[in-house]
Amino acid sequence: MQAVDLGLSVKWADRNLGANSPADVGDFYAWGEITPKDDYSWDNYKEMIGKGMYGPYKESHFRSSIRRIDASRDAVTFKHGYPWRIPTSAEFQELINNCRWEYTGESQTRGYRIYGRNGNSIYIPAYGMPTFLLKYWSANRCHSPQHAEILELHNKRAPELFYRSRFYGFNLRGVYGE
Repeated sequence: MQAVDLGLSVKWADRNLGANSPADVGDFYAWGEITPKDDYSWDNYKEMIGKGMYGPYKESHFRSSIRRIDASRDAVTFKHGYPWRIPTSAEFQELINNCRWEYTGESQTRGYRIYGRNGNSIYIPAYGMPTFLLKYWSANRCHSPQHAEILELHNKRAPELFYRSRFYGFNLRGVYGE
């Protein structure tokens, strides 16, 4: 994994966590878990206390009340060492606001080429054809304890910050910086 300077506050990884190339989708992770798995549900989410519990969720339904992923729960840091880490929602917003996003196809995949103002770029591959999805966890949890913030792109719409339940398996794109 290489750090790419897009002229932002942090450098961005040239590929997803677990990917063999920038066009490879890579691995999927639940929020705050450091290893991928085959199935994603509340029943096997490591932070959930008890089985088969359904909302409304309270802080007491989770092992800890973390609001932001720390190094012990950061799969990017776990695999590549500090200062690699999962980006915050503010860093995703900076990427949305200060870069040009171009829908394209590379290496037989569809996705986005993201250009920084300095001309450098990264590629984010899509999955889920014929419609495609791009969902990346941020390091930030929402006010409601069951949700965390994500970067979401769907069917060529503009990228946006959104939220999803923490047990889902989504991609991780690392950043390099303090």
